[in-house]
Amino acid sequence: MKNKIFIIISLIFLFSVQLYAGKYSRIISLAPSVTESLYDLDMDKEVIAITIYCPKGKSQKEIIGTLLEPYIEKIVMLKPDLIISAKEGNNKAAVEKIQRLGFEVYVMETAGNFKEICGNFLALAEKLKKEEKAKDLISKAEKEVLSIYSKTALLPKERVFWEVGAKPLYTTGKHSFINDYNYYTSTVNIYNDINMRYPSVNIEDVVERNPDVIIMVNMGDISKDEIQNWKKYSAVSAVRNDKVYMIDVNDIFTPTPSTFAKGVKILAKTIFPEIFGGK
Repeated sequence: MKNKIFIIISLIFLFSVQLYAGKYSRIISLAPSVTESLYDLDMDKEVIAITIYCPKGKSQKEIIGTLLEPYIEKIVMLKPDLIISAKEGNNKAAVEKIQRLGFEVYVMETAGNFKEICGNFLALAEKLKKEEKAKDLISKAEKEVLSIYSKTALLPKERVFWEVGAKPLYTTGKHSFINDYNYYTSTVNIYNDINMRYPSVNIEDVVERNPDVIIMVNMGDISKDEIQNWKKYSAVSAVRNDKVYMIDVNDIFTPTPSTFAKGVKILAKTIFPEIFGGK
């Protein structure tokens, strides 16, 4: 009798776990970093719709507009069982409107450093019952960034200007996770003294701060033409020493533990090609 009860309880438990594990099968992502996180957690097939800026993934997906202007009517028609947005990047009013329509919405917090990127990723994984997968990816990413740090820690600290907007000129301030790219490559963000995430600056001040390296991120109005524009400022060390580089936005600004580690590796190769085998 006891064995029968145990078997019945076990079957009920297993059925419940399977049911819950498969709870979300029609997910809509409203941001590239969210989409990348879902792919990392092996949930590509559960993602049914993304924005035009998101990585495409392996399976066919619907496009539901942009980060700031999602097509809410289309979202309603797709009947998602979970919508995931990012606190930084998405239109708060649009997300609240979706919530008022009765959809379940999970909002990923903004990360200010690598530790918070990992924490946010793990929290999402817990929501989706993918904790073990997330912990493995976080552990691997931590080892990768520490390996790079160990090779750069004793090098002279190159001073970096990050350009994330051209007209007007925008950079990364004290509260951006970008500073951890500098930390793990043992470089310094020349605007880490500004108490903002992405402050606007003027060209005269950049010239005055005289960065050793200029890293442009190809987003918004920044194109390769911007490299030519910098050549007018030959007094700047980065220009004089031909250390003005362009990095793809998807390698830097879709922060998951894995993509962050990839970004650190790319930055290390870019700034220290003699050590990391870059061009």
